[in-house]
Amino acid sequence: MAHQSEMLIAGMVGIIIGVVASAALFVYLEPSQSFLENDQNQSPEQTEQRTALNPLQEDKYAASIGIVAVAAQTNEGITNVANVEIQPGKGRVLVAVNPFVEPDTQESAEIAAAVAERYTQKDLSNVDLIYSIESDAQLVGGPSAGAALTVATIAAIEKKTVRTDAAITGTIEPDGSIGPIGGVLEKTEAVAKAGKKLFLIPKGQGTLVYYEPKVTIEQRGRFQIQRTSYVPKQLDLIGYAKGELDLEVREVETVSEAAEILIS
Repeated sequence: MAHQSEMLIAGMVGIIIGVVASAALFVYLEPSQSFLENDQNQSPEQTEQRTALNPLQEDKYAASIGIVAVAAQTNEGITNVANVEIQPGKGRVLVAVNPFVEPDTQESAEIAAAVAERYTQKDLSNVDLIYSIESDAQLVGGPSAGAALTVATIAAIEKKTVRTDAAITGTIEPDGSIGPIGGVLEKTEAVAKAGKKLFLIPKGQGTLVYYEPKVTIEQRGRFQIQRTSYVPKQLDLIGYAKGELDLEVREVETVSEAAEILIS
């Protein structure tokens, strides 16, 4: 009988330990709601840096920047303006939906805010960042606006302005690097058409590879066989823009480079 009681007590203790362990695991895995603390790969050093940020003084912060996209309907480049406003809040990143924006624009905005926070060393956990895009298109956005949103956020925090005669395209990565985009030729031509003087593009995209169709015809008796192949060609986009469009195109690898060029 005593043996059974001991077994029963041991079993109850095991159940209690299991419940406590499960609760602890749940709490550990519960994700943070703040975009600034949602990086599960943060090292102790990064966490220490996060706590060492300087508070952002309560004031009005805003900036605008030229961005460019490719219209899905016409495959033509279109220029837009992206805006960022910073106001007292709860560390949220809000993206205006008029016009509607693509879902990945929200992710780009969140990364832009986090990168700008690290760049400026200003704590954004007590403010809300509101992004909006001025465009005549019904649907705008995408990851290629990430670099522009980051530069605009930095300018807003530092109470500086972004060059109005320039535009930038490129994705933004959590480490601050600027990633490649599509439609770079169409975007370059759109920037030139808008009267801009400078266009920043991701590193490595100054040379454009395209495919030119090549048709060969083979005569077989009374029949002709036509074959079409595509031959890769290269276009020096920087030289083309300078000579044909009167536009300076420069490659940038990081948001630090872009900020130094665009912000004054």
